[in-house]
Amino acid sequence: MRIERLELIGFKSFAEKTVFKYHPGTTAIVGPNGCGKSNIVDAFKWVLGEQSAKSLRGGSMEDVIFAGSASKKTKGMAEVTLILSDIIRKPSNGSEGEDSQMPSEISVTRRLYRSGESEYLMNKVPCRLKDIKNMFLDTGLELKAYSILEQGRIGDIVNSKPLDRRFLIEEVAGVMKYKVRKQEAMNKLEASKSNLQRLQDIIAEVKRQINTIDRHARKAEKYKKLFEEIKDIEVRTAKRDLKVFQEEIATLISSEEALKLNDAEVSINVHSMEALIEEKKRLCIENERSLAEIRNRLYTLEKEAMEDEGKIALLKSDCENLRERNGLLLRQSNDLTIEKETTLESIKEIEISAVEMERDISGLEAILTERKEIFSAEESGITEIEKELEHERRNLYTRAEELSNIKNGISHLLLNIENITRKTDRSSQEINTVQDSMSSLVQAIEQTKSEDVRFESELQESRKAKEGLVTRLKEKKIELSSSEEFLNRERESFAAMISRHESLVEIDRGHTASLDENIRTLCQVADIIETPSEYEAAFEAILGDKLGANIVESQDEISRALGYIKEQNAKRSGFITLDPLKDDLPGMTHASLSQNGVIGEAIKFVSVKEGYGKVAAALLNDVILVDNLNTAFSLREHPDAGAMRKSMYIVTLGGEVLEPSGIVFGGTDKGVLKIKRQIKEIENEIASKKGIIADAVSSVAAIREDIVFTENEMISLDGTISSQEKYSHGMKLKIENLEEERARLQQKHEYISLEITDDHREIDSLKNALAQKELDYKALEDEKLLTEEKIRSVQNTISEKRESLETTRSELTEVKLELTSVREKMASVKRETERLHAAVIEIDRKKEEMSTERGNIQDVIGQKEQQVVQKEGELTLKIVAVSELQTEAAKINEILEAKKAELDLMEKQQKDLARQLEAIHTELSHVEMKKMERSMKLDYLKEDIHKTYSIDIATADVPDTVSPEEEERLPELKARLQEIGPVSLGTLDEYEELKGRFEFLTTQRDDLLSAITDLEDTIQKINRTSKKRLEEAFEALNEKFKEVFTILFGKGRAELQLTEGSILDAGIEIIAQPPGKRLQNLNLLSGGEKALTAVSLLFAGFMIKPTPLCLLDEVDAPLDESNTERFINLLKEMAKNIQFIAITHNRRTMEAADYIYGITMEEPGASKVVSVQLSEAV
Repeated sequence: MRIERLELIGFKSFAEKTVFKYHPGTTAIVGPNGCGKSNIVDAFKWVLGEQSAKSLRGGSMEDVIFAGSASKKTKGMAEVTLILSDIIRKPSNGSEGEDSQMPSEISVTRRLYRSGESEYLMNKVPCRLKDIKNMFLDTGLELKAYSILEQGRIGDIVNSKPLDRRFLIEEVAGVMKYKVRKQEAMNKLEASKSNLQRLQDIIAEVKRQINTIDRHARKAEKYKKLFEEIKDIEVRTAKRDLKVFQEEIATLISSEEALKLNDAEVSINVHSMEALIEEKKRLCIENERSLAEIRNRLYTLEKEAMEDEGKIALLKSDCENLRERNGLLLRQSNDLTIEKETTLESIKEIEISAVEMERDISGLEAILTERKEIFSAEESGITEIEKELEHERRNLYTRAEELSNIKNGISHLLLNIENITRKTDRSSQEINTVQDSMSSLVQAIEQTKSEDVRFESELQESRKAKEGLVTRLKEKKIELSSSEEFLNRERESFAAMISRHESLVEIDRGHTASLDENIRTLCQVADIIETPSEYEAAFEAILGDKLGANIVESQDEISRALGYIKEQNAKRSGFITLDPLKDDLPGMTHASLSQNGVIGEAIKFVSVKEGYGKVAAALLNDVILVDNLNTAFSLREHPDAGAMRKSMYIVTLGGEVLEPSGIVFGGTDKGVLKIKRQIKEIENEIASKKGIIADAVSSVAAIREDIVFTENEMISLDGTISSQEKYSHGMKLKIENLEEERARLQQKHEYISLEITDDHREIDSLKNALAQKELDYKALEDEKLLTEEKIRSVQNTISEKRESLETTRSELTEVKLELTSVREKMASVKRETERLHAAVIEIDRKKEEMSTERGNIQDVIGQKEQQVVQKEGELTLKIVAVSELQTEAAKINEILEAKKAELDLMEKQQKDLARQLEAIHTELSHVEMKKMERSMKLDYLKEDIHKTYSIDIATADVPDTVSPEEEERLPELKARLQEIGPVSLGTLDEYEELKGRFEFLTTQRDDLLSAITDLEDTIQKINRTSKKRLEEAFEALNEKFKEVFTILFGKGRAELQLTEGSILDAGIEIIAQPPGKRLQNLNLLSGGEKALTAVSLLFAGFMIKPTPLCLLDEVDAPLDESNTERFINLLKEMAKNIQFIAITHNRRTMEAADYIYGITMEEPGASKVVSVQLSEAV
């Protein structure tokens, strides 16, 4: 495993995304104090899962999020990502299996939001913190491992307790995964034992419930047998009645089917007629749709024809303007031709004049100058006039173009006005539609709001109902808890009563001697008498052992019993027959018994069991009951006692007995009568308690049923509330949508209104522009006519001037010929000839330009005429199409009217059929009513059987015969069922359910016991493996520690020792003796010596089990120069296999690093990173 990079976003002082790329070797992180270097250590710890804000130097976990600075905002999230490569995964079960290769690169990310939410990601996929911790187990990158060494932790290693140092051998031994598995197994074991205890309690309770419900189950079984017999008779009776009803219903069904057949025939006719009507309506609709489509097409064609007519008119106007221009150019060209011919004639005349001038030169020199001036003046005048003519011609062409443009503009304006007018009409229709939609929408909004208010009210009522159910459920649960507590108390009290009863019965049995089974004893004396509790002591005293005497039927039984006692040497016992012989007590006077303190004759204060009166009399007839001993003595000495004194026994309430002999017995007896009384009282209490417990059980069951019913009501109500909330939410969304639609329509209405206003404004503007264009066109027409007239006038003037010029030129030529010599005349003639030829060339050039322009005009005219022909052809086709469509529309309209007439006739026929069908329906309804009556009786029979016995009598495979004897016996069976009383048939199911649950729980208990055994075996196996690894790791770590200690200190010695106890729990003692010092307590070492000792121990661990990364936070701070040198040398050697990241201020450590990251804080509160690779820098 290798660390590739660490990415921080918004973590502590690193506001923006900061990436630290880590390379093999040593990377130093340097910077001034307070710049954020240690925040990198915190980032490593945090991304590895640190949960303590204090360990991250914060008050709360929110402190890791960037808190803002003068120029940077507070961040809402902190994120740290650690990217690793070359991952090798250990077997997940901790076994010694082959390592598996993971993806070449893996990222671990932790995020924390200021809201308190956090998440962990592995390769950008959400995961658990446990998954991340499991991945780093035994890699040395766990939080508690030695891969992150802070300055304070170095001191902790030396100063901590031996047990706190044992993590060193655990990391070296690689037993962290075993430790985690062992802890998980211990947790599972503890949970399993706890579950087992609860399960055993539940099993005991279920077993007790099975014992309790057994008697009720037997009663329910008897009830079930009677119920099944009654069920059989009633079901067969119902089957017989069902058959009768079904036969009656079958007869009615036959009648009904006949009527339905007739109904079907008439219905078929009705439906056929309806189908014909619908078909006829469909054809009418299709014809109407076709007619509408034809009318739409007709409208479109008429519109296009109107547009084509406008375009044709515009093209013809353009052609006419171009022809006028062409005619103008033709006239101008003809003028130039005439001018050319004139010029050529002049050339000929000059040549003739030149011949004459050769003869007449001498006489004409005097007038030469005058003639030249006249000629020049006339020639200049002609040139100016020609320029004016050319200017007027250009004006004429410009006016023609302007007229054509204005005409086109007028056509365009008329077309625009028409289009905008149509658009305005459409907008008006659309605005009416929008207003109608808005009115409908307002009604829909009001209706929806009303529904929303109603549903909100229903929702509030449901919530109030739920609150009532919640309150009721709480009250019922409190009542259930109270009832269960009462039931438990009563059961405990009942169990105590049973125990007390059993004890008393056992005590009572101890008073009874065991006799031969052949000796028939009826009961004991104590069993036949009862007395109030205040007299119990007196009767127990007077009767004593007689209470345990056995009552037999005859004296022979007594003889046999005594013989058995003698033979068996058994316990002494007494016997009395049912009819003992004993004299009655002599009568006592009323005076003696009425004295104070005398209660009365004892026999009067007991209740004797029926049939045993003589036995009681024999035992108690001579006994007098008094309040105390003094009264007894007084009574015995009473003068009226007489002969009674010799046989009278006097007993006090306190239990003292005064016998006839005068002996007085006192003290406490065995309390036989008291025990008998207590047994009876407890039996009565037990019977009463059973009733109370049964009532309590019923009450608890009823409360539980009520709770279940209430919970079901709550679940149903929750569903109702959820549906109502969803519907209410939907209503609100619907209202919002309707409001948005209304706003949209309102905006559309305003937009269309603005469009209509703008269109009207534009139409007015276009009409004004059209009027102006028409005025401009008329003005230009007038200007064009004036210009043409002016051109003709100028052309006439030029012709006149040219004639005068020619005359003057002839004269001049004559003069020159006469004035100059032949050569001069010839030169003059030559020059004149050249000039005239140049004029001819100029004329030809102008004619060529005009010819080219005329050719272009002809081409344009040809094109426009071709367009006119094309448009006229299209217009003709459209006119023909319009005519055809109008004809077709008339035909379709005629067909439509005929079909509507046929439709009216069909609808009348349909009404007649409907009346016929209604009569059939009336009769059919009468039959159906009878059938419904029988069906209702049949359904009631089915429902009654189904409700009573949950049987579908219609499909049940039971006979439909019932004998008269069975019908007579049915009331008797029901009476016997009634005698059994209320029985819960669910008791049988409950009994079977309890038995099944008992078996299931027993199986669960066995599974738990097996799981506990397996977990204990697993823990033992982990302990054995961990012990072996720890012993090997401790030996190796001790040897390496000695070696590294010597390297870092130069000399000295050191070793590790285990504290007492098993290596699984033992701590580590560090023994260190730096060179030149005696062996002493580690706390007495200097800071540098402590640091070197701790580094020696940690580096020894690295040598045995290298970690991917070791982060050293100012570990070298307490080292002097020589120790720093040795530390750096060892660091370089180990950096070949381990990535070291050292946060340091030490210059030598910086020099030894392969890479350096500089941390600065250009602005307070925000850290910035600068990296340098030293090999490149050097």
